[in-house]
Amino acid sequence: MRDSDNPMRVANKPASESSPGTHRPIERPLFEPPRIRSEEEGKRPTSWLEFFFDLVFVVAVDQLARRLQHGVTGHGAIVYLALYGPVWWAWVGFVLYTDRFGTDDLSDRFMTLLQIGAVLVIAAAATQATSGRAPAFAIAYGVFRLILAMRYAMAAHYVREARRECRRQSIGFALAALIWIASAAVSAPWCFWMWGVGFGVDLLTPFASRRMHEIVPPDPDHIEERFGTFINISLGEGFVALVDAMRDQPWSGAPLMVAALSLLIGFSIWWGFFDALDQAPIAEVRARHRTGPYKIWVFAQLPLAAGVAAVGIAVGNLARDADAHVLDDSLRWLVCGMVALCYIAHAVMHIAYAKAGAGQRAWLIVARKTPTIAAALLLGALGAGLSSVVVAGLLASAAGAQVVWNIWDRAHADARSGEDPGPGLAHEHRPA
Repeated sequence: MRDSDNPMRVANKPASESSPGTHRPIERPLFEPPRIRSEEEGKRPTSWLEFFFDLVFVVAVDQLARRLQHGVTGHGAIVYLALYGPVWWAWVGFVLYTDRFGTDDLSDRFMTLLQIGAVLVIAAAATQATSGRAPAFAIAYGVFRLILAMRYAMAAHYVREARRECRRQSIGFALAALIWIASAAVSAPWCFWMWGVGFGVDLLTPFASRRMHEIVPPDPDHIEERFGTFINISLGEGFVALVDAMRDQPWSGAPLMVAALSLLIGFSIWWGFFDALDQAPIAEVRARHRTGPYKIWVFAQLPLAAGVAAVGIAVGNLARDADAHVLDDSLRWLVCGMVALCYIAHAVMHIAYAKAGAGQRAWLIVARKTPTIAAALLLGALGAGLSSVVVAGLLASAAGAQVVWNIWDRAHADARSGEDPGPGLAHEHRPA
């Protein structure tokens, strides 16, 4: 039977990346050097390789969050956030490079494979990253960043327009990577100070290449999809801890109630992010050469991503202690603090939308997030003696109120004459 006679055959169109609805045509060379995508090629799609990378990377995020599963302390939460920052920044580095210069060729795939291997080592060492497996964690992180430095070195060689900026990023990332790798030979606590210095160099390196965004502005659709996908996967992965807790104990009324309320908390956090998602801060980089709103939007993703990963572990702790008359103070503080962190991140994103042209409307939404943040923090401070069910119920009420407010606001948007329901420079989604 000929292919044309087979009604089940799916004819994907050829493209430069193997993304949904496309395939990499056989006539394209195996090796294509880094290059800037031309306008004729259209928007950059998210490739299957990027989806695969995200799924593997979230394993490391999950293992970091599992540090909060037993013996939670304030110090432990701070260490979790301190470790999460560099790991998240490693993912951002991969995303930005592929958005700028990715070709999905053989070298791209091979280097991504090496980075995935480093991510798996990071994941395996994550729960003991500050103890017995600190050297392995540091070496794996350093290797991951060193590969990114090599990628920018290749871009510096092949992409003439961005040669100076790519060279700076390559040198900065390589220096940071070497500091991380060298720390493996240093004992605690000095090795952790070296991590801080290395991360500082890593974090500041892009700011030394100020013209990079002008030469290669981010693709709004691609960047929005990449960050949105990461939050989606992190939220879904977070519920593994809740499932573990439900699996290991009888399904009585209290655990089931906590599970239902936890789902509402997670769904409310999801709603607050995705129903308000707007690529206006990203589009402003290309349209007006303004990077301020874009940088605020990107860095607001860090507390949100860290928060949603930790919320999954925290609600699992609630379900595990659902039958106890009083929830442990540390577990209450963990879930309340992380829910508050997620809504703080929501508010910061709306500040980015306000600066990207949304104006007063976005500032009002920032103010609207404040009661939920305050309620979560007050519950953490004053909720001693409450049970898991009560804590989960109060948090679900505070988070769910944002959803109800959002629905009410949208339902009455048309009634407000001439009022735009939300911000947005170049995207159909509108915060509400």
